[in-house]
Amino acid sequence: MFVFIILLGLSILSIILLGYGLFANVRHLSHIKEKLAASEVALAKGVELERALNVELADMKHKIERNIVSDSLTGLPGWQIFEDRLKQVLNQSKRHNLTFAVLFLDLDDFKIINDVLGLEAGDELLKEVAGRLQGAVRQMDTVCRFTGDEFVFILPQVSKPETSAYVAQRLLNVVSQPFRIRDQELFITASVGIAIFPNDGEDVSILLQNAESALHQAKSHGDNNYQFYRREMHMISRRELILTSALHGANIHKEFSLCYQPQINIETKKIVCMETFMRWQHPDFGAISHDDFLRFAENTGTILVIGEWILRNACQQFLTWQSQGLDPHKIAVNVSLRQLENPHFSYNVSNVLKDLNLNPDYLILQISEMMLLTKLGLIEKTLRMLKQLGVNIGVTDFGTGNIALQHLRSFPLSYLKLSNELISDITTNEDTKAIVKMIAALAVTLQLQVIVDGVENQEQKVSLKELGCHLMQGNIFSPPLRAEEFTALVVEKIVEGV
Repeated sequence: MFVFIILLGLSILSIILLGYGLFANVRHLSHIKEKLAASEVALAKGVELERALNVELADMKHKIERNIVSDSLTGLPGWQIFEDRLKQVLNQSKRHNLTFAVLFLDLDDFKIINDVLGLEAGDELLKEVAGRLQGAVRQMDTVCRFTGDEFVFILPQVSKPETSAYVAQRLLNVVSQPFRIRDQELFITASVGIAIFPNDGEDVSILLQNAESALHQAKSHGDNNYQFYRREMHMISRRELILTSALHGANIHKEFSLCYQPQINIETKKIVCMETFMRWQHPDFGAISHDDFLRFAENTGTILVIGEWILRNACQQFLTWQSQGLDPHKIAVNVSLRQLENPHFSYNVSNVLKDLNLNPDYLILQISEMMLLTKLGLIEKTLRMLKQLGVNIGVTDFGTGNIALQHLRSFPLSYLKLSNELISDITTNEDTKAIVKMIAALAVTLQLQVIVDGVENQEQKVSLKELGCHLMQGNIFSPPLRAEEFTALVVEKIVEGV
C-alpha cells in the first residue's frame, strides 16, 4: 500500500512536470511567433525603405543626367555637352586651320544680391541673365553656366581677336541693362576673360584655364570690363596666389608697417590730422601697392582682422604722440567696403576705443566716394551706428563720382577730401577752379570740412587758399612717414614750411 502511494505520487508529479513542460513550450512557441511577426514587420519596413531609396537614387540619377545635358536652373547646355562641343570645335579648328575664342564671364558682386534679396531672387536673376547672354551670341555659339554666377562661351570661327572683343562688350552691355526682379529694379555688371585658339592654348584644359586667368585679371582692373589672356598672366597669377596665401600666415603682421601723412591747416599752420597708410613689404616681391593689398585682403576675407590691427595700432600711435606732446588733433584710418558690410564692424570699433580709452571724436574713418555711391544701401546702417559712437566719417576721392547732394545732407558725414585728380590742373583750368569753389561753399552750408589731397606745389596751394580751402595734404608738406620719423623737429619744420 505504501509502495502504491509512492508510485501514485510519482505519477502525479510526472504529470505535473509534463504539464509544466508543455506550458513552457507553448509560451516559448508563442514568444517565437511574436519575434517572427516582429521580424516580418521589420522586413516589410526594410523592403519599403529599400524601395524608397531606390526611387530616390533613380530620381537623383535622373537629375544628374539631366544636369549633364542641361543646367536645371537656366536651361543652358550642361557641362558635358559643353565639353563635347568644345572638343569638336577644337578638332575642326585644327583640321581646317581656324581660330575660335573661349570666354569666361562672371557677374560682379553677385553675392550681395543673394545676401540682400535671398537665394530665390538670385536664382531668378541668373535665369534672366542666362536668357540675355544666349540672345547676345550667334546660333553657332555655345554658352553654358560654369558654376554659380559664372558663364563660359565658345565662339567658333572667329576671324580676328577684335571680333571676340566686340562680343565681350556686347555681353557686358546686355548684363548692365536694368533687371526687374520681384518688383525691384536691379543694376549689375560683369567681367569677361578671353582666350584665343591657337595662340592661347591648343587643348581644352589650357584654353579654359587661360580664359579664367584673363577673367581674374579683368576683375582686378575693376568691374564691367574684359581682358585678353596674356602669357605674363601666369606670373601674375602665381604672384597673386603667393600673396593671397601669405595673408593667412600667422606672422603676416611682421611684414606690415604703418606710415602717416599730416593734414595741415595753412591758416593756423598746425597739423590737424594724421592719415594712416598701410605698407606691406613682402620678402620675395618687395613693396606691395595699397590697391593690391586691399584687393587680396578683401578677396580672402582677411581685411577684417588686418583692418582691426591697423585701426588699433593707429589709435595707439595717436595716444603715444599725445603723451609726447606732438598732438595731431585727430587720426584718420581708411576702411574698406568689406569692413563696413560686416555687421560687427561698429562693435569692433567701439571695443578698440574702449580698450585704449580713446575719445571717439579723435578718430576719422575714411571711405571712398565710389563706395558710398555704389553701396550706400548696404553700409548706411553701419555709418549711422559709427556716428552714434561719436566717430567722424570722411569721404575720400570726392569729385571722382557723382554722389547725390541729398546724401551729403542726410548722411552722417564730417569731412570731404577732394581727390588729387580733381585739383591737378587747378592753376590753369578755370572750370576746375569753379568746381572747387562751389564744393567749398557747399561744404560750409552743410557744415562739412573740406580737405584737399595731393597738393604738390606752391602754385596749387595758393590757388586753393584763394578758393577758400585751408585744410590740405600732400608731398609739398610731407610724404607719408613712419611714426618714429615724426619728431618735434620734423613737425616744426613741416609747419614752418606752410
